[in-house]
Formats: sequence, structure tokens, C-alpha cells
Amino acid sequence: MNDNLNYYISIYFKDYLPKVIGVSKNTLLSYRDTFLILLEYLENKLNRNINKLKINDITCDEIRSFLNFLEENKHNSISTRNQRLAAIHSFYKFLKTKELSYLDLFTQILSIPFKKAPKNTITYFSKDEISILINCPNALTKNGYRDYVLLLLMYETAARVQEICDIKKNSIQFKETYTYVTITGKGNKTRTVPINSNLSLILKDYFDTFKISDDDYLFKNKNNNKLTTKGISYIFSKYVHKSQNSYPEKFKEHYSPHSMRHSKAMHLLESGVNLIYIRDFLGHESVITTEIYAKANPVVKEKQIIEHAYNITNDSKYTDNTKEELLNFLKTL
Repeated sequence: MNDNLNYYISIYFKDYLPKVIGVSKNTLLSYRDTFLILLEYLENKLNRNINKLKINDITCDEIRSFLNFLEENKHNSISTRNQRLAAIHSFYKFLKTKELSYLDLFTQILSIPFKKAPKNTITYFSKDEISILINCPNALTKNGYRDYVLLLLMYETAARVQEICDIKKNSIQFKETYTYVTITGKGNKTRTVPINSNLSLILKDYFDTFKISDDDYLFKNKNNNKLTTKGISYIFSKYVHKSQNSYPEKFKEHYSPHSMRHSKAMHLLESGVNLIYIRDFLGHESVITTEIYAKANPVVKEKQIIEHAYNITNDSKYTDNTKEELLNFLKTL
């Protein structure tokens, strides 16, 4: 029996996560951050060298105490707290396959529940607001042109911020009749997203202007390094604030870069695009995830209700079958 915790943490990060499970780099880094915080917390609380920690040094109570520490001392959100717990659960599921002698301890830790968090409201821009925001940068300047193309690509592809960071020139394929970008998303899953002809021409000009080679990242900072998620968030926030100042009657919500993704999905839905296609476009595994847009969009709700109301009143007689159809329809909303 090997009860050295450091030994198993090393195997978990060096072999299990990248080679056995095949998690993405972002997931690996997120889990790593969790254990850096956890081990530092335990070292201070237990007054023990982290390299000498044993498996049974970390009890269920210690994990619960750590989660409270995240919320009360580090002021983490419930969502962040749950993400940290997910990383811990993953590690202890791995340990269950290695050391059965601690099965009771592992079971106790794995039984720690996730906290219920209030559901976030989806914030998205109107089509008018999107147009204002994307055209906010001064495209006559070098940085302004980069920011203009960045915002335009974020909206048109509905890509997540990290996905935008990772796009290289060779991720974009120009064909005779169409152009598409290959995006690597969560779990290293790839999807192809079509690009309209206008954006295709802009990207070609952007490549020439910035002399981007095939293996170069599209968006870089002043030091010629790849833009990070923080860098994109800063650029995004800057133009949202500028747009708010210029159009105080608009931009009333609390927006994040993810609002660009939400906006594209909502606008596709409003245009009548089927949820199945929007699911594939966004890279969702299940259409159930995509349904949040239909539920949150008042324009689509109103349109569906009006259309079905017309069909219902079309019959001259309100039969029991019609009543049943109405009830079934309302239950699906």
C-alpha cells in the first residue's frame, strides 16, 4: 500500500488526466490551480509539509472546510466553488481505482454535494447594439483594426473566448464557394463554422496587413504574443464602455465576452434557424443546452405563441381533441 498523496497527485496530472482521460489543456490548468490552492491551504492549516501528506491526512471535514474557505475568505462565487469541488471529485474517483483500503474516505469525499447556484440570466446584444459595438474601434489604426476584426469574428463564429485565442491562420480555410474556420472547443473537440463572404474578405486583408503566417495566432498583443482571455476581456470591456457612453439609452445589461456568443445564438434563433443547427454551430453536445436560448428569448416566445394561437382559433368548434392539443402545446413552452 502506498499512502503518499504527492505520488498519486503526480500520476494524476502527468498520466491520468492528459493520457488516460485526454482532458483539454484548459481543464488541466484549472484542475492544477485547484490543487495549488488546496495544498497551500492544507499546509497552513495542518502545519505539514505538502510533500509528506498522506492520503488520510485529507478528511471529508478538511475538504468541506476548504470549500468554506474559498467562499468566505477568497470570496469565490458558488460557481467557482463547484468547479474546485469537481476537480477534487475527479481526483478521488481516480484514487478509488488505486487504493481500495481508503474506500470509505473516498466515498465520503465524493458524497460532498455541489451547491445550488442561482441561474445566471443570459445577457445578449440586440442586432443594433452589435453593429454599434463592432464598429466602435477605429479601424484606421493598427490596434483598432485588430480589435474590429476580433469583435467581428467573436460574433460571427460565436466562439468562446479561449477558442478565439487559439485560432491560427491555418485554422481558416478559403474555398471557392465558401470559407470556414475550424475551432477547437471543450474536451479538444473540433467543429467547423462557416464564415460569410464579407468576413472572408476582411480576414484576407487582415492577414496581409499584419503579415500573418500560416502557423501564427490571429490576435496578438503589443509584445507580439498571443492574446490571452484576459486580454480579450479587456478589449471587449473597453469598447462596451465606449459604446455605452456614446449611446446611453442602449447597452443596459451587464455584459461579458460570452455575451457575443449568446447574441449570435439569439439572433440565429430570431431568424428562424432550427435549434439543431444552432446546437452544432455552438458545439453543444445536447440540444437541451441550446434550448436555454429559446426559453430566454421573449421575441421567439411571442412569435411561437401568436402562431399557435392562430392555428388554434382556426377551427370553428373547440373540441376535446383541440383542448388536449392546446394543453400539450402549453406544456412544451
